[in-house]
Amino acid sequence: MVITHKLPRTCKLRPTRYDWECKQPNSCGGRSYGYDTAKSCNCQPASELEDALSAFLEPVLLHLPEKRLREVGKLAVQGVIGGQSPVVTQMARGVRQEETTVWPMAKRLYRFIWNERFSHRDLLKGLYGIAQRTVAEHVPSHLVIALDPVNLEKPYTEALEGVSTVLKSTPPGPGGEKRLTSGYPAMTATVVNLPMPVVAYASWFSYVTADFVSENREIYRAIRISRALFPHMKLRFVGDAGLDDQKIFQQVDLVNGEFIFRACHNRRVEVYNERLDRWESELLDDLTATVPLPLKLRVAFTHARKVRVVEMALGWLKIRLPETQRVLSALVAHDPDLDRDLVLITNVPIHTAHDAETVYTEWRCRPQIEHTYRFDQEDGLDVEDVRVQTLERMRRIFVLVLLAALFVYYIAHAWPQHMVLWLRRLGGKLGLSSDRDGPYVLLAGIRAVWVTLATLTFAAQHPFPREGERCG
Repeated sequence: MVITHKLPRTCKLRPTRYDWECKQPNSCGGRSYGYDTAKSCNCQPASELEDALSAFLEPVLLHLPEKRLREVGKLAVQGVIGGQSPVVTQMARGVRQEETTVWPMAKRLYRFIWNERFSHRDLLKGLYGIAQRTVAEHVPSHLVIALDPVNLEKPYTEALEGVSTVLKSTPPGPGGEKRLTSGYPAMTATVVNLPMPVVAYASWFSYVTADFVSENREIYRAIRISRALFPHMKLRFVGDAGLDDQKIFQQVDLVNGEFIFRACHNRRVEVYNERLDRWESELLDDLTATVPLPLKLRVAFTHARKVRVVEMALGWLKIRLPETQRVLSALVAHDPDLDRDLVLITNVPIHTAHDAETVYTEWRCRPQIEHTYRFDQEDGLDVEDVRVQTLERMRRIFVLVLLAALFVYYIAHAWPQHMVLWLRRLGGKLGLSSDRDGPYVLLAGIRAVWVTLATLTFAAQHPFPREGERCG
């Protein structure tokens, strides 16, 4: 549906495809067929959203081999948002169509996913192009990149290509423990120190296919490709306890990067004794239990929309790994309310309280990737519901879902706030002080615009059958 936004106060529109007239107050009049066409002309941001999507996807579309595929690629991302699902038939419902059913549009999307003239790697090149463009626009001094393996669940899958056995903690098992289930592992590297998330690496893989080497190899690929995308920037990788591995420490060193990982192994390390001028061997837990905590830092933790403010105590010391003689720093953050210590290992030198605060603050950016995962997986775009049969097609849809999620964040930060507020209100914003204004309400607003556009396009071609009439 073509919408003209700059209209004179008195106007009469007769688009070539639709038989309706625009009726403004005190205008020349005209008949409205079932909906307020004046408001449809002036108030619906469908064309702005489509233009923004085209501009956002430009690096992706450049890697598709022909114009038809570029057009369907854009419709596929729009369909993921409009259908709020990676299921192809639901994607087709979120795209405007003039046919009697959504099947012709679904066939276009299926052909795009099956097309052999390009692969998921071409889509990934576009995804990484968006990352480079976003970083160039913000010009940060350095990048904090969160590395995080994630397992995607397909609980009733037995015969799909590459289906693996993965460990899931959410939702937990009957006793609250982690559980084994069918699914696919994935790996992403996300820049978390910019106003909007940026994906520097994404991989949907399988433990049982011939191209799989190890999960450490996937992590190294994430590190190496992140460096290839940003060759002249300082990269600081952050990660949870699963990355506390000396092999990963060496992988970061190979790309001249820095790392901040949460320690989980009570490894034997060496600590420097200044009085005796020598390195002495100790267990890491013994050292962190006795380290002084001179820095006090007021920190707010948010969980389940409840904020807990804590006076954290920070301490640090210099350590050395006996096997490699690599000098590192260990940062201890003590939570007095829970009487719990968080230990971080980093190759960032910590000499002062300011250095310690910087390391701790940047590691706390890492949980932002968890919010992005939840948006991709759960009530947002539900990537785990993908229903295609080959690994290549799953990987294509995985990238399309990532692009759809990033587009929602892009609208939140690139559009003027009054326009974003309009979309949030359309999506169900309550207007209360407790509103979080996260991506879910904005996604619902964007989806409502495109579903409305699809509805009006269908109704214009196939009017609702009144009594005594027939449909189709």
